[in-house]
Amino acid sequence: MMTPNNTHNKRLIIVDDDFDLRDSLSDFFSHYEFEVSTFASGKEMLAQLSEEFDGIIVCDLQMPGMTGLEVVEVLSEKENPPPLILMTAYGDVPTAVNAMQLGAFDFIEKPFDPESLKQKVELAAKPRPITSQAHNLRQHVEQFEKALIRQALVDYEGHIANVCDHLNIPRRTLNEKLLKYDLNRLDFIRK
Repeated sequence: MMTPNNTHNKRLIIVDDDFDLRDSLSDFFSHYEFEVSTFASGKEMLAQLSEEFDGIIVCDLQMPGMTGLEVVEVLSEKENPPPLILMTAYGDVPTAVNAMQLGAFDFIEKPFDPESLKQKVELAAKPRPITSQAHNLRQHVEQFEKALIRQALVDYEGHIANVCDHLNIPRRTLNEKLLKYDLNRLDFIRK
């Protein structure tokens, strides 16, 4: 397991199925005193990533088994996910932009100059207290939303149409929220 140490901002994980690229980037960043770990797949990296990891992840977008986009999705569920920079081939830019909307820090198109990637890594390594605050805020909003939905289910005895009207949301959205918060409307119907 990778664990935290005092080299914050100098820890880097490179994930790519291309051995030569991993090796070359590892050598490049090691020259700048980065502590580099490399992985051939997103699954392998996620299996070894500790919750306390405080470095940067550079990950290829297109890999067999688990794509970089799937890695972003898994990391976005963590309390304080590390910044992730996607490496993408020409033509994958729309997917990379989508990944940024899901929480990726940035992306870089292949082929690239390692110096350009280094600049992105250094930018990602800057302290990010806002990220932690945003995550905490998101958790509070979700707790409030769950409580609000739960109360509407109690008030309207589990009747979905009335709950949707009260909360002013479509039925589909309510059903998604019920699944997300593990709420069963049947639990609120008075017998």
